[in-house]
Amino acid sequence: MKINEKIFAAKTMLSDTIPLHTFIVKGKDFSVLIDSGIASMFSDIVDVVEESISSDVRFLFNTHPHADHIGSNKQLKEKYNLLIAAPVGSEQWIEDMEYHYEQFCLPFPEILPHSDETKRDIIGLMDGGSKVDLSVTEGMTIKLDGETQLTTISLPGHMIYEIGFIEHSTNTLILGDAITVYEGDLFPGHFSPKMYRASVKKLAELNRKHQFKQVLTAHFDPTDSEGLYKHLLGIHHMIDQIDWTIHQILTEASKPLALEPIWRAVCDRMGRIYEFRGLAMVHGHLTEAVQDGKILQADGLYTVC
Repeated sequence: MKINEKIFAAKTMLSDTIPLHTFIVKGKDFSVLIDSGIASMFSDIVDVVEESISSDVRFLFNTHPHADHIGSNKQLKEKYNLLIAAPVGSEQWIEDMEYHYEQFCLPFPEILPHSDETKRDIIGLMDGGSKVDLSVTEGMTIKLDGETQLTTISLPGHMIYEIGFIEHSTNTLILGDAITVYEGDLFPGHFSPKMYRASVKKLAELNRKHQFKQVLTAHFDPTDSEGLYKHLLGIHHMIDQIDWTIHQILTEASKPLALEPIWRAVCDRMGRIYEFRGLAMVHGHLTEAVQDGKILQADGLYTVC
């Protein structure tokens, strides 16, 4: 799928309503891939490389190391002899599939224990571990030719390790899950509400400065600067709603509560399924509320101040 004269996208559907996009940015000197989707997308990504008439695909940038963004890394590395680049700190998630599963799916194994089915589902999205050749930080510039230029942006929150890109010649913003699905049956999860709020603010400020012509994300169809503001408001509202819901649950409780009943109550009240992403997310909200003095914690139990 052609986005503009320099950017093309591969697309699959993760569910009836949630798409998954990966991107190629084409330069005259070389081209780069941004994210590799899931393992089954390999042939679709190859088709998009051919559609874009890109003869030298030199790098694959992973915006962050979740399974649906690194799934075809190994096959693409082997086919194009490219280098894999990813945010600093994400390397082991991409290189070691057992570590990936444990870190992603087992944040609290005493609450949600190992499941063979879950492990198959997550590991099955990826084609195996791949060495990270380049660790990426904010402000790196990738010049694909005299005018085609990508600048990296650090956007933590959904994960600690997350990057996005500005392609300057087409005034395009390219993101992974810095804009994540904020409505649906499950929580997409975020590691740190504070970091995520800061990244939302940062993207809003960048949008005011650049008025992006196109905004490309993993899980939404292409949009523009106005659409970006809508998504940012949706994420901000979701974070606020989770904080408010946790506070209400603890206020109404007759005694201090542990993580598990708080998480289950948040899912029930917000209409989301019980799942490991939401569990880690609720813990992140509780941790930061304790740090801010809004919630008290003692012996693994939480209560309002």
